[in-house]
Amino acid sequence: MRENKEIAVKNGNVLLPLGEFRHCEILIKERQIQAVISTVDADIQIDAADGYVVPGLIDLHTHGIHTESVWTGALAEYARIEASRGATTFYPTFFGSPEETALQIERHRRETDELHQVSQIGGFRLESPYLARTGAGVSKDLVRITSQTTAMLLAAGGGHIKLWDVSPELEGAPDLISQLTLRGIICSLAHTQATIEQARAAVDAGARLVTHFFNVFPLPEEGEAGTYPQGLVDYLLVEDRVACEIIGDGTHVSPLHVEKAFRCKPIDRLVFVTDSNFGAGLPPGRYNAPGTWGLVQIDGPNNGVRQVERNMGLAGSALTPIDSFRNVVRLFGKDLSAASRVWSKNPAKLLGLNKGEIEVGRDADLIVLDANLDLCYTIVGGEIAYQKDSN
Repeated sequence: MRENKEIAVKNGNVLLPLGEFRHCEILIKERQIQAVISTVDADIQIDAADGYVVPGLIDLHTHGIHTESVWTGALAEYARIEASRGATTFYPTFFGSPEETALQIERHRRETDELHQVSQIGGFRLESPYLARTGAGVSKDLVRITSQTTAMLLAAGGGHIKLWDVSPELEGAPDLISQLTLRGIICSLAHTQATIEQARAAVDAGARLVTHFFNVFPLPEEGEAGTYPQGLVDYLLVEDRVACEIIGDGTHVSPLHVEKAFRCKPIDRLVFVTDSNFGAGLPPGRYNAPGTWGLVQIDGPNNGVRQVERNMGLAGSALTPIDSFRNVVRLFGKDLSAASRVWSKNPAKLLGLNKGEIEVGRDADLIVLDANLDLCYTIVGGEIAYQKDSN
């Protein structure tokens, strides 16, 4: 499809910024939403067929999808698959040694002409190397905070690193967070057994996100008999300066804990992510993952990516964005407006993107769903990136 073609999305129930649905039509031109009115006409017309039109999904945390991964795959194909699963923006996420991470980021920059060829990519995310605990990763990929390592990774990123995970208990963490925040990089508290005081110091320094909340956040030890211990998770639930991201598959975080987060955090401080890995979205079965992951097993979107040779341990999720969006409604009992908040509006606000809402002047990043919440169209920057049954 040629650029600057006008698109009219007609006959849909459109989610408006205040959270209500209205049966109206959308005019798209020059990559932005030009009008949300009762009737429009355009060169290309999309019939929403009384389905739902909502902002495109924004995934802040993804390591792989289908047979693509940040380590061995091509971002153009990664983006094509993401569009077929509802994502209009995503952030390829790296967990590896600093040297290997730098090499892969530089490769992706070369292959995509500094990301210009793949408009869905909002930038890169570094989950390692500044972590105190590994989770599903390996300890050799973790290093202490040094100015040399930080400078090397920033240079490799070429200005495209937008999120950086840090364990607040590491020596030098507050200073690093302050420096990265001044560069416009969102720092996220991750893989940590920090004290409340250490976490508060990181938040004071500028950290504004919590990585896969509840996961790799060990429980506090009991103190005196008859008392209830307070821990890091308790603090983060009531710390309104940080948003908490949740892997919404019901396995990484139980529905009860998801409900706890919804009740404790302001609605604009929750962000859902996939934390997807190689194999996410594939049919049930066993697959040879790249690198050192070995054989992985997929058993539907909500049971995680399982490492067969490591006692079936979790290695990220098997979710795709549209799976998690539907889970907000079907598994966690929220309405479509809330699902859109945690999957579109909130991440867009956190990253300062002109996306996440359907209103005039916003980027034309939309998805069209039928009555069963199946994906029919994905529109990225005013162009049709996916159409059901078109592939």
